[in-house]
Amino acid sequence: SKKAKNVSASDHVKQYLLGVFHSDGGKLFCTYCNVTDHHRKSSVDRHLDSSTHRKRKVEIQSTTANDSLVKKQKTVISLFQKSTENREAQNYTEAFVCVNISLEKLDNKKLRKFLRRHVTNGGVIPSSAQLRQEYLPKVAECHKQEIMELIKRSGCLSVVTDELTDSQDQHVLHILFVLQGLNGEDASDSDLKVVLADTMYLHAVNYNTISQAIIKCLNRFGVDFNNISAFISNNANYMSKAYKLLPNSVHLTCNAHIVALASDIWRANFPEVDKLIATVKKVFKYCLSRKLHFKEHLQSAVQAVGSSLRVKLPPESVETRWGSWYAATKYHAQYITFYPTFVEEEMEITPNTQVLNELKRLLDNSETLQVQLNLITRYGKELVDLIKWFESHEIRVHQDYNKVVDLINTYEALKDEQEQNKCIKAFTKVVDKLTSYYDPNSSERTSCFTQPAHQFLKAVRVFDPLQVCTLNLDTLPLDSKPGFNRSCKTELERYRFHASECNSELSLTAFWRSAETRFPNTANLVVPNSVEAEQSVSAYGQVFTAQRQSMKEEQVNRLTMLNFNSKT
Repeated sequence: SKKAKNVSASDHVKQYLLGVFHSDGGKLFCTYCNVTDHHRKSSVDRHLDSSTHRKRKVEIQSTTANDSLVKKQKTVISLFQKSTENREAQNYTEAFVCVNISLEKLDNKKLRKFLRRHVTNGGVIPSSAQLRQEYLPKVAECHKQEIMELIKRSGCLSVVTDELTDSQDQHVLHILFVLQGLNGEDASDSDLKVVLADTMYLHAVNYNTISQAIIKCLNRFGVDFNNISAFISNNANYMSKAYKLLPNSVHLTCNAHIVALASDIWRANFPEVDKLIATVKKVFKYCLSRKLHFKEHLQSAVQAVGSSLRVKLPPESVETRWGSWYAATKYHAQYITFYPTFVEEEMEITPNTQVLNELKRLLDNSETLQVQLNLITRYGKELVDLIKWFESHEIRVHQDYNKVVDLINTYEALKDEQEQNKCIKAFTKVVDKLTSYYDPNSSERTSCFTQPAHQFLKAVRVFDPLQVCTLNLDTLPLDSKPGFNRSCKTELERYRFHASECNSELSLTAFWRSAETRFPNTANLVVPNSVEAEQSVSAYGQVFTAQRQSMKEEQVNRLTMLNFNSKT
């Protein structure tokens, strides 16, 4: 007999009732029996008349309400191809999300044509809708499993929270984990592993919503509450109450934020400088031609005086960006001498411009402004440098207390050397502000806007092998460290002696990894946790843009988490 060479498996499917046969990989399958033979129609007909087929059909129909739900046989080649397509689609989804490229870009015809021609398996990429609905949840779930594995390996971790109100007036809570990770990691690595665990939308911001969100997140990742060593948040009362859910941790408020609040004192005490910065910002904000004129004017003026200053526009001072105000004062201190002639030239072009007239009035007192700018640039730098130091991901919590005390003492000494009343006033207020935050005996200490871990920051210095040899252990509030017990106390003297003989160039991480077997109780208390959550807020702002405000909350959460964690 002859085989049908021009009749395909899909052609045979159409010759019979819907659902009786299906094709896959060029082969014809009986849906009920999962056997294949499509070369001869007579063979197919004999199979349908067989008792085995009829019996199997009755069994399937009696247990399955719909024939379309019957499990259909696949060829090995088809399964492998499908698996490959799934992996490729997930890889593309993850890559686009991590670099914050909208998945809708993949629907562009030109891009799809390019991918098909020049990228391996580029033609198997599904539509953006399928990537969002099918593959993005898979990628997010795989990433969640990776985080859970990191948590198991890390042992102890810190919880960092930060809430904000976005452009749609929605309350958004960011929850991050700072993984301690002392076991099995590179001893030379002094950075902390930070992962964004969740981004939650809250209908209101209070103790109930915050605490419920934190508990939900910790349970979702299987975090043991007893393994949380620190809770880092702002100074809000609802955050202080939520901290009580974590029995074995210490509550830290952001040191960089506290120093930033103290740095605002300079701004408040020099209103003329603040007015100058705001006015210059207005001059250039909405006028592109004026920016070009200023660059040309600056170029000729710098060349005329033989200066090596770079020709650049003044930086914008943004209230929510720490240190930007000081960057503006530094710029104006260098370039203010070139402003009067530029303003005169601009007023000839647009004589009735209010902002130019305002800037001209300020520059009439340019000598006083120059003195004040120089003072702020010189002495405000200490605060800016400390803010940047606190924002580092390195393990530095053992030096936090020293840094703040050194700044307080520096400003105390500078008060007696200054003749400018405004500068002396700024020094005094900064000292008082920082003292009220960090000194437990301060008379001005209040329940709000303080560092609740001030005693912990003082005591945690004992874990620095370079400091322990010089500290008086009897005066340190060691009980403020959660988990400190009699066993830890008995190890301290042995640890102090061991630290005096160790290599002083060892990092804190390397030291405690090497000493963990000798001092197991003390090593478990080391808390290398000090990190800001501002970067996750920035990642959220990059994902939730004006063009993406119709996205569902769950999708925003997945995109923000994957985008932020790909950079840490």
